[in-house]
Amino acid sequence: MLSELFSQVTLDLALQSDTVVFHGNKDSASPKPLSGKVLLKVLKRTKISSLKVISKGKTEFSFIGPSTTLHSTADMDRDIYNSGKLQVLNKTEILLNGKKNQKYLEPGTYEYSFIITLPGDLPESVYSTHGSTEYSVKAVLETSSYLPRITKKIPIYLGRIPYSGTRTLMSADGPNEIQKEFAEKLSVKLNISSKYYAENQAIDLVADISLIDQNIKILSIGARMNEKTTIKTFANPDIKKSVIKLIESSRKCFGTDSKSKFLDSPKLSLELRLPQAYKDMQHDIENKTFSVSHQIRFDITVEIDGTNQNLAVNLPVLVVPNEYFSEMISLPEYSSKL
Repeated sequence: MLSELFSQVTLDLALQSDTVVFHGNKDSASPKPLSGKVLLKVLKRTKISSLKVISKGKTEFSFIGPSTTLHSTADMDRDIYNSGKLQVLNKTEILLNGKKNQKYLEPGTYEYSFIITLPGDLPESVYSTHGSTEYSVKAVLETSSYLPRITKKIPIYLGRIPYSGTRTLMSADGPNEIQKEFAEKLSVKLNISSKYYAENQAIDLVADISLIDQNIKILSIGARMNEKTTIKTFANPDIKKSVIKLIESSRKCFGTDSKSKFLDSPKLSLELRLPQAYKDMQHDIENKTFSVSHQIRFDITVEIDGTNQNLAVNLPVLVVPNEYFSEMISLPEYSSKL
């Protein structure tokens, strides 16, 4: 009997987009709307107690780290469990209210649109092994006191294109390069076409290698994109936990005759394809609890006098939302000059 009554109404939730990107840092970004609709399919005349949409967000973390208590020598080397939980968003939009005045829906299909205003100072979404900031939107339908609620929940993602902060995004883009010399061995110049990349883009890394010691043999080159997530506790930001995640890697190996090949063509290239899903690769962010940064680690394995050595150099890369390319760089440039 209960299952028959419960099946009188079906509920679905649809969002215009499950991604919201703020323009500006937490102090300057304007609120952004999150719009969608709730779909009800009523099979039999049903009494409605309420229909509402709830948007929630929470930051939480848990990790084991060293104690900062200095009351005794024993405490200095003791590991402690650090955890925290903070609700950063909790908003409810009432679409139907039948608790004061009885409300019935006749058989048919109904659509209820909603717009939730998200404050511009919300922290960005983060997913890591030891902590996260996660958001969701849930539609809740109550038909009577003796029947369970009918719900539909959708995760949403919050990103940010900052104008200022620890790592400022500049309006002008251009090549990103770095050069490093390994004393009396070789020098490496790394170059990629842009300072900024987004998910599902390919990074074409060009390595210009100049041999200082002509007796060196190049055995292999490789590159990997690393993502570093740092978690800081609410009570004491000096208590931190950092996690390094491999995003993508590429490698080329060469034969024993590679020396002449390098002299003829010192420039070599590797491609790193960034993943599409935001949980597989996050954007660069900086807030009170989390910071996320990315870098390409390029390494060369060489043979010197019969001994193998591995030489490495790091190239920082900013990973930004796709909206940076579709919205930010398409804006006109303004000048204060008349």
